[in-house]
This record gives sequence, structure tokens and C-alpha cells, in this order.
Amino acid sequence: MQRKQETTAGNHPKELVKLIQQMSHRHHTLDVFSDFVELSALSISNAIDKRQFEARQRRYFEIIAKYTPEEVQAFPRMLAELVLSFEDETATGSVGDVLGSIYMRLDLGNDRSGQFFTPFEISRLMARLLVGDGSDVRERGVLRLNEPAGGAGGMVIAYADALQSVGLNYQVAMHAICVDIDARCVHMTYLQLALLHIPAIVLHGNALSMEQWSHWDTPAHVRGGWRGRLARERSQAAPEGVACATNESAGAELVPVAVEAPPTTGAIAINLGKVEQLALF
Repeated sequence: MQRKQETTAGNHPKELVKLIQQMSHRHHTLDVFSDFVELSALSISNAIDKRQFEARQRRYFEIIAKYTPEEVQAFPRMLAELVLSFEDETATGSVGDVLGSIYMRLDLGNDRSGQFFTPFEISRLMARLLVGDGSDVRERGVLRLNEPAGGAGGMVIAYADALQSVGLNYQVAMHAICVDIDARCVHMTYLQLALLHIPAIVLHGNALSMEQWSHWDTPAHVRGGWRGRLARERSQAAPEGVACATNESAGAELVPVAVEAPPTTGAIAINLGKVEQLALF
């Protein structure tokens, strides 16, 4: 049994790459990869975020309209291979940046696209050095991460791996807020964090101009009650006399405001503020 597991380990990422490449005869490889991660992200989001269901369902059908019925059937198979890739990794007691690795394996990270992902081994080393023996996280109760350039979510996954290596359950011992200006990176990050059940908010936005265009809550964020938890923390941290208003497009978090909360459509400002907090107003 052990020998069979060893011979099949690592085959699922290869199968995922193969499925993407098979569709590259009629479509650009980057388009197939991008559509795969967005379709998967939309499907997961629509299972838990009913406020954005209609818009994201329309976007889902816009994407699959580009493909033949036979090609559409390949996308669920891609997602299955991705899930099995994560299962192989978790069976070894660790987690990794599967999509970032596949992106680079497909040679999509090049000078033309201008998108490169840090090798996960480097992210893992950094995270384990910072987490140490986990005593600080145990004392604080939870590790709060703020990633203003999320990429594929590799650094957040590395922290999850570091926590797991010192006996902490990352699914309850950490929460992340990730921002990226590239929609493809947002979908990659959301998909990976969702499948690993990491509590997180993933924002499509510009951390420099403080604009936000879309908001994604992972299933672990929703089911773990993090929306209310963050609201309570924000309310307790607000200075006396400063009102807190609920911004529905920001995941119903409470944010300090001096005037009426802005409309929930269009760009929303991002305030990176303290490292452990992300205020939307």
C-alpha cells in the first residue's frame, strides 16, 4: 500500500497540467488557466455568498460560453486534480502552493506576462523562521496576516504550513486578508485558501491607491464566524465617540466612519492601517 502511494504521489499536478495543455490547441494556455481558476472560484463563492450569487453566476456563464460542451467538461476534472494534489500534500503532513507551482510549470511566468511567483520553499523558510515554536501564536490566540500583494496565496499557505509543523491547527489559529491588483491572482489565492479551509478575505484591489473592485470570503471565514468576530474587534478598537457602520460589500465588517457609509457599488477604499487589520470605508 505504501509503495502504491509513493508511485502515484505527484501525478495529480501533472494531470492538471496535461488537461490544461490539451485545451491549448484552440485556446491560449494562459486563458485556459485563468478561466479554470476563475470558474472554480466562482463555484465555491456561489455556494456560500448569496449576496453576490447573481452577478457571479452571470460571469460563470460568460466564461463557459467560449468553450465547446466537451471542453467545459474538462474544468471539473481540473478541479478534481487540484483537490487530489492538495490531498497528496496534506497526507505528508504539509501544505504547499500548488497553483503557483503549476503556473510556473506551464511557463506562464515569463517576461511577457510579468508575473512570477516566489518558490514555495523560500516562503516556507520565511514563515517557519517567523512562527518559530509557535509560542507567540499560542499566547495571542490567533495569527493575523495582512498580505498586500497576495500573488497565488503562497505566503499565507506557508504560514499555515508553519503553524501545522508546530502542532497548531491553522484552520482556527490564523486569519488572513489578501489584496492583489491582478484578478487572476485573486482567483488563485481564493481557490487555494478555500480548498485548504483557511479563514481569509481576498480582495481584488490596489493596495497603493486603496481602491477595491471585488471581495471574496473563504468558506472557513464564513463558517468560522469571522465576519462577526472582526466586527466585534473593530467595534472594541474604535475610539470613543466614533461611530461604526456596516459596509455590506466589505463582508459586513464594522468600520469607523465620520460620515455616512459609502454606497456598496463601485470602487471602495482600502485602508491597510495596522498590520493586523484591514479597514474598508
